Amino acid sequence: MRYSDTPAERAFLNAAPCFHLYTSPLENDFFFQNDQERGIALNLMAIAKMASDCKLLAYSIMTNHFHFILSGQEIEVLSFFERYKLLLDNYFSRHGKPGIMRSVKAGITAINDLRQLRTEIAYVIRNAFVARPEVNVFADPWSSGFLYFNPLLVKDGVSASSLKGRSLREFTCSRTITEVDARIYVKDGFAQPWSFVDYEYAMSFYDNARQFIYSVLKNVEAQVETALKYGDDPALNDEEMWPIVIGLCREKFKADKPSLLSIESKKQLAVQLKNRYRSSNKQLARLTGLPLKDVDAMYPLSGKAQGREH
Repeated sequence: MRYSDTPAERAFLNAAPCFHLYTSPLENDFFFQNDQERGIALNLMAIAKMASDCKLLAYSIMTNHFHFILSGQEIEVLSFFERYKLLLDNYFSRHGKPGIMRSVKAGITAINDLRQLRTEIAYVIRNAFVARPEVNVFADPWSSGFLYFNPLLVKDGVSASSLKGRSLREFTCSRTITEVDARIYVKDGFAQPWSFVDYEYAMSFYDNARQFIYSVLKNVEAQVETALKYGDDPALNDEEMWPIVIGLCREKFKADKPSLLSIESKKQLAVQLKNRYRSSNKQLARLTGLPLKDVDAMYPLSGKAQGREH
C-alpha cells in the first residue's frame, strides 16, 4: 500500500484546511494562576468552539499562552479565536486584569500535509510536558493528549443545557449568557473535553494508536524544528538528546560517542548542541563530557542564568 493510499492520508485529503493557531507567551504577565482559572478557560473554549463552524483537533492551555489545531476555513478558525478572546476578556475584566486580552493577537500557520499535521498536533499536546517535568503528556487535563486512542476515557457529566441560575453563571462567568450548547457536557463545574473536542476526527489522521504515540514521543527532530519555528525552546531532556548526540558524533567526528572525542571536538559538539537545541550549560557538560567550568567559559551568560539549576 502506498503512503497516499492509507486511510489516514485519504482522510487528510478529504478534510477541510487545517491550521495551527497560537498566541505568543506574555512577557511580563500570565493568564492563569491555578487550575480553577484554567477550568474557566476550558469552559469558555467549549462555548466559543460550539459557536464556530470549525473542528477543534487539539489544544493546550498554558499559563501565559494558547495553542490550538483547528480544521475549517481560515475565516472560521480566526472567528473561533475572536469569540474565545472576547469571552476571556470579559472574564479578566471582572477579575482584576482588564485589558490583558486586548493586545493578544493570534498567529496562524496553514498545515499543508499529513506529516505536518501530526507534528503540529504532537507539538501542541507536548507543550506543557516540555515546560513542566511533572506533566504527563497523556494525562494533562489542560491539553488534549488524554483524549486520543484512550479506551479508558470516561464520558460522563450532565448536559450544559441543564444548568440554571447560579450554576449557569459560574460555568459561563457571565450574567448575559442565558443558555449553553446542549452538546457540551459538564462535570464538577467544568466542560468535559470529550464533548467539544473533535478528537475522534483527529484520530482519523493516524492509522493506529502506535503511530499516534510515536509521533508524540519519538519524532524528536520534527518537534525541535517546530519549536524553533514558533520561537520556543525545544527543552529536550538528556534521554531525548542522547541519540542526537551519538548521531552528531558519527556524522561530524566519525566517532561512536563523545568520550572518544578530543577536547576540541567536544567543544565543537557543544556548539552544535547549543546553537541547534539550546541545551543548558549543565546539559552540555553532561552530554559532551566537558567540565562544567569549560562550558561556562564558552557560554558565561548562560552559566549565570542557570546557576540554580538542579
